[in-house]
Amino acid sequence: MGKKIVLFSVALSIILLPFFSGQAGAKPFYEGKTITLIVTTKPGGGYDFYGRLMAKFMKKYLPGSTIIVKNIPGAGHIIGCNALYNAKPNGLTIGTFNRALALAQVAGLKGIKFDQGKMSWLGVACTEVFSFVVSNKFKDLEAVRKTERMRLVSDGIGAINYLTPALFEYMTGWNNFKIATGYAGGEKELVIMRGEMDGLFVSWASFVKFVQAGHGHPILFIGKNKPKGYENVPFIQDVITEKKYKPIVDLLIAVQSMGRPFGGPPGIPQDRLKVLQEAFKKACHDPELLAIAAKAQKPIEYVSAEEAEAYTRSLLELTPDVVEQIKKAHGIK
Repeated sequence: MGKKIVLFSVALSIILLPFFSGQAGAKPFYEGKTITLIVTTKPGGGYDFYGRLMAKFMKKYLPGSTIIVKNIPGAGHIIGCNALYNAKPNGLTIGTFNRALALAQVAGLKGIKFDQGKMSWLGVACTEVFSFVVSNKFKDLEAVRKTERMRLVSDGIGAINYLTPALFEYMTGWNNFKIATGYAGGEKELVIMRGEMDGLFVSWASFVKFVQAGHGHPILFIGKNKPKGYENVPFIQDVITEKKYKPIVDLLIAVQSMGRPFGGPPGIPQDRLKVLQEAFKKACHDPELLAIAAKAQKPIEYVSAEEAEAYTRSLLELTPDVVEQIKKAHGIK
């Protein structure tokens, strides 16, 4: 009888072992793992700031993990996003990339090897106000309109700081913008300060210190709220008033709600993705992170993975006339 009980106990333990191994005694997947966080720009600048900030604080909520930031710049964020999208979907590669890349995908830019509608989303770190910042050589939009050539700087075709001025020029019909590509991080500030470039369309948070230092000033805002002290600077909808352009204006305003998106390749196992999403959310609400961001004058406003995914899908389902205008802005006929 005793022998039967022993055999039954052994058999029961074998049956229950998988169940208990998945409970509190199990080692969390990310303990001892190294995660790569790809930033699709050079070091310096807004995306790099947010990438490194999130790496520091996501690690806090992934005990035992290491997060390494890897900068992969080029082609207006496309090269880095290609690398991110095509990484192994094991939950060990995540990244941040330009919020306008879904529109570059819609335009059909060459070199794109990603589908943002299929990405694994972590969420968005903030909503932003976009701005048209110019050197002190230009007083306002009227001065820009009158100049023979307005030299603007951008990361590259496909980036929001290329698409926005291209669309703005298309809607105004000014035809005097000369958009130079291939600049990232602190390079943008330097070329304007040296007088090599005249301005750019840029996240206000990325250039507020540049403005405060007296190197330039904003002459247009795109977003829902104006920065304090600049209430007299017009919104884009105050300047572009033709009804036929309203869908484009609304789109440019809406894109700012995706300020700093974070995601990973498609197919990350749901249990690992859920852990990453939770770590991202907790990092965005961490008091220490919020204090660092506030000191750097960088906004933090968490947007969930579900909202980010839904919004991105909406960008991929634009009406044919809007798609046609986006293609023209990218130089595609």
